[in-house]
Amino acid sequence: MMADVVKIATRDSYGNAVTALAAEHDDILVLDADLAGATKTAIFKKAYPDRHINCGIAEADLIGVSGPFHDGLCAVLLVVRDVCGGPCL
Repeated sequence: MMADVVKIATRDSYGNAVTALAAEHDDILVLDADLAGATKTAIFKKAYPDRHINCGIAEADLIGVSGPFHDGLCAVLLVVRDVCGGPCL
């Protein structure tokens, strides 16, 4: 029913979802570009401070920092603008 629908901001949903996933998966890390408040990854940071990396206002560096985590870890990256000059895979 429509009365059961709860509207929640996308960024709140993102912060809550990545935190819930991390509760089930120890291999999830979150890297952000000094946007934990805006993207709500602060929720994740509060729950898992040792699995949150703030790369500062340096989105391109954030992409580079994530490279070593490919071996056995899942790095979650969120940037607000195109830093790759094309598709980031």
